[in-house]
Amino acid sequence: MIHPYEIISKSALPAFRAMISKRLRESYDMTQQEVASRLGVTQASISNYARKARGVMVNLETDSSVAKAPDEVARVLSSEHPDQREVLRLMTEVCDYIRFNHLLCTLHGELESFPVEGCAACDGALPQSSGTIRLKASFG
Repeated sequence: MIHPYEIISKSALPAFRAMISKRLRESYDMTQQEVASRLGVTQASISNYARKARGVMVNLETDSSVAKAPDEVARVLSSEHPDQREVLRLMTEVCDYIRFNHLLCTLHGELESFPVEGCAACDGALPQSSGTIRLKASFG
């Protein structure tokens, strides 16, 4: 049994990092090493994203809210002193959005060979405290 968070960590998170990497390289003229340092990954990972050897298991650009999110993360990471806590918050928000909006259900069904109809593993919401999901308001 593959847990939804495993699907996110092995497919959605690399795809999202690839999107951020592309924006940092193209919009902010950063080198692969600079991008790697800002994202906390290796330069080899950034090279793999650029060559589409990693981060291509799922296309997150098809969701308009998720497609806008890398722009905000790249903006924060491109600053002289990036706020890593803000980057973590934004990336976590995106992962929660992906899960709660069932964006990976088809992939999960293909990997596990079972029908995802009726599955409620990704249902739920964050507590109404400071951890509420605001992705649509932030990026949509």
